[in-house]
Amino acid sequence: MVEIILIRHGLTLWNLEGRIQGISNTELAPEGLRQAKLLAEKFPCDKVDAIYSSDLSRAKITAQFLADKINLPVQTTTAFREVDFGEWDGKSFSDLEKFDADRLKIFHTQPDKLKLDGAETFQQAQSRAMNRLKQVIDAHENGGENHVVIAAHGSINRLMLCAILEIPIKNIWRLNQFNTAVNIFRVDDGNFTVRLINGTAHL
Repeated sequence: MVEIILIRHGLTLWNLEGRIQGISNTELAPEGLRQAKLLAEKFPCDKVDAIYSSDLSRAKITAQFLADKINLPVQTTTAFREVDFGEWDGKSFSDLEKFDADRLKIFHTQPDKLKLDGAETFQQAQSRAMNRLKQVIDAHENGGENHVVIAAHGSINRLMLCAILEIPIKNIWRLNQFNTAVNIFRVDDGNFTVRLINGTAHL
């Protein structure tokens, strides 16, 4: 059995500004650092066997608070990066409402049909994250009981949860992912059981 504890990074400066972050390497805000510290202090799992993270600093630093507490390395990977929004990276939602309203509506209502220049689709992002998740599960599903942390991002977390729960990508925004949200699911012989979504009791 493998238990996956999937977390979102702490609050960033761009979160506060309402900007799309994508694969931009944005920094945690002071409140985000506080959230990450609280998550480490009140982590909902007593035993952790491995920690994986997106290589983007906002996720990696969030994971590092826990790693420092339990003396484990953070194993980074590009596969758990946020969705690459291409031309939208760094743009504010308020600007998009003014200058790209039609595609922003598609983003909110039909994300499975969104196409942006220089970006990946939600389907492509889901595929690369799920492929890596399956590799992580295979590496730790060794007949015992292992607990694995993955630190990632709001949209990519939602996409993995959609795949696990067999929810269509068009419904991705029905799942909340607050900053430092905790999601917990078990994997037994390839079968997923979700125990928690968007937990923020540590805050």
